[in-house]
Amino acid sequence: MLKRIVLISFIIICSLLKAQTDSTVTSSNTQTLPTSQSTSSIQASATPAPPTLGSIIKPKISLGTGMLSFHGDLYAKHYQAPWTARIGYDLNLSQRLFKSLQLNFNVLFGKLGANEWIDNRQENFQSEIRSGGLSLMYDFGNFISDEYRIRPWVSVGVNGFEFLSKTDLYDRYGNKYYYWSDGSIKNIDESAPTASLAINLTRDYVYETDIRERNKDGFGKYQERAWAFPVGAGALMKITDRVDFKIGFQYYFTTTDYIDGITKNSLGTRQGTKQKDNFVYTSFALQYDLIVNRKSKLDTLPDDYYDEVNWLAIDNDDYDGDGVRDWDDKCHGTPQGVKVDAFGCPFDDDNDGVVNHEDEEANSVLDFGVNSKGVALTDEYWQNWYNMYMDSGTVVKTEIVENFYALKDTSNTKTSDTKKNEKEYTVELARYSGPVPNDEMAYLLSIGDIKSTILPDNSTVLYTAGTYNEIKEAVKRRDEFIAEGNKDAKVGYFKNGDIVTLTDEEIKALMSNTNDTLAHTNKNKEDVFAKGDIVYRVQLGAYKNRISKDVFKNAGEIVELKTNDEYFRYATRGLKTIQDAANLKADLVLEGYVDAFITAYKDGKRIPMSQTKATVISNEKEDVTKLESFSSVDKSLVTFKVQLGALRKAGGNDMEEKIKDMKDVEKQATGSGMIRYTSGTFKNYSEADKYREELTNKGLIEAFVIAMFKGEIISIQEAQELLK
Repeated sequence: MLKRIVLISFIIICSLLKAQTDSTVTSSNTQTLPTSQSTSSIQASATPAPPTLGSIIKPKISLGTGMLSFHGDLYAKHYQAPWTARIGYDLNLSQRLFKSLQLNFNVLFGKLGANEWIDNRQENFQSEIRSGGLSLMYDFGNFISDEYRIRPWVSVGVNGFEFLSKTDLYDRYGNKYYYWSDGSIKNIDESAPTASLAINLTRDYVYETDIRERNKDGFGKYQERAWAFPVGAGALMKITDRVDFKIGFQYYFTTTDYIDGITKNSLGTRQGTKQKDNFVYTSFALQYDLIVNRKSKLDTLPDDYYDEVNWLAIDNDDYDGDGVRDWDDKCHGTPQGVKVDAFGCPFDDDNDGVVNHEDEEANSVLDFGVNSKGVALTDEYWQNWYNMYMDSGTVVKTEIVENFYALKDTSNTKTSDTKKNEKEYTVELARYSGPVPNDEMAYLLSIGDIKSTILPDNSTVLYTAGTYNEIKEAVKRRDEFIAEGNKDAKVGYFKNGDIVTLTDEEIKALMSNTNDTLAHTNKNKEDVFAKGDIVYRVQLGAYKNRISKDVFKNAGEIVELKTNDEYFRYATRGLKTIQDAANLKADLVLEGYVDAFITAYKDGKRIPMSQTKATVISNEKEDVTKLESFSSVDKSLVTFKVQLGALRKAGGNDMEEKIKDMKDVEKQATGSGMIRYTSGTFKNYSEADKYREELTNKGLIEAFVIAMFKGEIISIQEAQELLK
């Protein structure tokens, strides 16, 4: 389509130019000549001079940028706020047809997009726009004189355009967005049986899903191209003879309703309006005149302008008064009193390139260079310079030597940091989608820098050790694990939340491109444990259902393991000394994890605290094989509230009217920019649910119970698990 538009535009411009040329030639051939002219004169006059290219084609080119705003089926008022618009670029080639009218050929590239979150509908899209076409622009030239630098304009045109629309349904790890009634975005539907396992997501605003291919409403393979009819207005300001500044507003009426993927025939809450999808382009541009007729200043001078000029005085003038007239003077501006040669240049008796009146050393030593003041750069000179440098610290006074900077102040020079490796390698030890055997659990916990990562399938847990900048260090650590009996140890790196395992061939290729010297070790020095070291950990709890790590966010890096009796056990990172472990436990107790306790591991096994450097107060023998269910959290920190609603702005949806007689209403901003209204504080779910029923009977039918831990929302299932 764009190719056809370009071809049609070219044909129209050529036709208009030909008509203008024919008109010029015809008017020249029909001139009336005086009868007294000779035949030769008549013949010469009857042959008009051919029109020049500049008199026929006077193109102007402009390059601009602006904002593309959408006007379609999304948003309550169906138009987009200017501050959420997206950027666009335009290129325009114009040819003036008449004094006030010009023909424009233009192309437009940019993006349209919108993000809607109202009531029960959450829609978003982004569309690549490529447009090209013709327009006529009228600039009121027959009413406004050329002496005015600013003039308005209006335009109307026709464009063909293509659009490729996509929507953002998944985050960068492949998790689908589910919009909950409390204003949050999670990875599981709010009504799903497994909603308790939901984790908070943050939109990445990467539009990865093709709307047409998704075929949500069954529209099939509709055309992703259409016509548009732009109507515009703006102003043009002349900056120079060739450059204009142009601002404009154009509204594009289109012939399609598929740009946002929603039409009047869409299903359910997705149903849109009857109008087409239109858009607005607000822009500014610089316009350059490729051919302009320049008038010489001499053409504007009167005929007698030079009549009184004394040309003889000008020929003999001596501006600097050195006795050599300007016409012959090769060194203009010589200071008064300085002796000059026949060409008006000062003398340089020692031939060092510095004239006498500027030379501070009249007889410079031969065979040495000199500085800008004519002083020879001898060994003594450099010694004096060095002594001055040593006395002044790192501040060096810059001096010009033979028109070059002799020294540069390097006191603030900083060496560039070594380029960081794009990947951080780790050693993969094991992965489990079910329980971890008891002996394997003790083995993993005895590795000081072990980490657990839930993979994107939300069921498999990966256990890795170490974080390395150099592939050789990771391979060395892998080989150590293999030598200890872990034949499944592998090297890999994380990408988009998942592990990428390297093959032997890939490792060999990477190692061949690195230096032989191992300059980097484990990235976190505090995680480096020697063989035979005791690893201390603080146990945080064992629960029947998986607990979000957000519950333990103040405890640092958390390791999760599922036991044989189907309990999820949580422990802190490995610590080197009992003192470090005791300090961490004390901090966690103050944070509300009052029943947290310390365990110790060595050489793949859990060992009693009596075999460590810890001072054991109790005489009760520690059972290192016992894996019981417990919760370390202070149960008083778990509360329940009734959420009344989550609104985009405070007081919306008549909320203030509904709660005006309630005394315990709290308002809290959510991470998604909404305002959450809650009421009441309860120690158990049943009391909160009873209060919810009371509010429902009073007209607050959207009220529901939420759970909180230390002021943060958690799932009801998590709260009940923490209270066991």
